[in-house]
Amino acid sequence: MKKRILTVLFLLSFVFANAQIVKPFVGAGIYLHSDFENSGFLSLRSGAEFNVSKYIKPEIEISGLLGSLESSSKLDANNVMIAEITRSVSAVNFSFCPKIILGNELVSYFEILPKYSISTIEAHKNSYNYTNGNFTSSKMEIAKEWSQSFGIGIGYTFSFSDEYSDSMSLILDLQNVDLGKPLNKLSPNASRVDTKWTIGFGINYYINLKKKKKV
Repeated sequence: MKKRILTVLFLLSFVFANAQIVKPFVGAGIYLHSDFENSGFLSLRSGAEFNVSKYIKPEIEISGLLGSLESSSKLDANNVMIAEITRSVSAVNFSFCPKIILGNELVSYFEILPKYSISTIEAHKNSYNYTNGNFTSSKMEIAKEWSQSFGIGIGYTFSFSDEYSDSMSLILDLQNVDLGKPLNKLSPNASRVDTKWTIGFGINYYINLKKKKKV
């Protein structure tokens, strides 16, 4: 089933690329979540926008999510650490977004960003043991998951000049990839981690391969 979905997404991108104007983009963002170090996890992404019509500009995207959870430690009666556990998680997402344009798309505009994603998620758990404050041994565990999800976002895009139409989009979105699934497998007795509907802030930079048409 997953292979079929990926094949359909690839064929759609091939058709759009040969029939419409393509604009590649790169982007980054941060999602807010209190279980992670620095209260969030990162997103890096790249993809392409296809100019199907004035009000519909579908996007295909490959992105990565990466974060480390707050570490936990165990102390003895003398307040000396005897064990420590660290956990981290990453995901690779293949996404399709039928982006909907609101306003004058030649200058600046708001956009609605529904997104469907197929994700492969991998979590790591490292356990460290200490004796008299000295490191003695360690153990690493890995868990993996496949998932499908839908997210939603809004954005505001603006161009940089009249001659070229490179542009930047400021994005506020809710992502629905659950990074907690493999993390909870590794630590069934710890507090549950759930990253569904996590709010995020990001930017996309769109590179126009052609000069903007003069009006």
